[in-house]
Amino acid sequence: MHTLNHDMDECFLDADGAYLDARGLQTLEQFAQSYTTRLEAYNALREHSTQLVNDALDKMAQLHPEVIQKHRPRCLYDMSQVLRYIALSILRNDEVFFKEMMMSWLDTVLLAYKRNDHCASSYRFLQEMIDARIPASSSIIRPYLDGVILALQSHA
Repeated sequence: MHTLNHDMDECFLDADGAYLDARGLQTLEQFAQSYTTRLEAYNALREHSTQLVNDALDKMAQLHPEVIQKHRPRCLYDMSQVLRYIALSILRNDEVFFKEMMMSWLDTVLLAYKRNDHCASSYRFLQEMIDARIPASSSIIRPYLDGVILALQSHA
């Protein structure tokens, strides 16, 4: 059974039948202290994700209109899913969850379409939109999008 995130799972398993050690208590304390910031980022993504993705795709369409014209619905779906999982992972404070639940799927889908370079550009535009629209949450979102872009570039 999973608790809130991967790190806490490990702490609770290590403490099975005993009290949490200093590392376990620190993990729990960090999780609680960062909750408000993570909740704000989650809510910002939930409220603005559709517009952020559409704006990123509009910017991409200026450079590659034929790609966006043909693949916009799929891009919209994929990028929206990525943002949903980023938001949930941020709320859980669990990058492992994001990597396990999203990155393998995304990698498989994008390899099949062979549009990694275009997709990497779209995600860079998405990061620009996030920086502009929800700057308070940008720094907590950026590592996730950087991971997505890095994965895309590794196959280009």
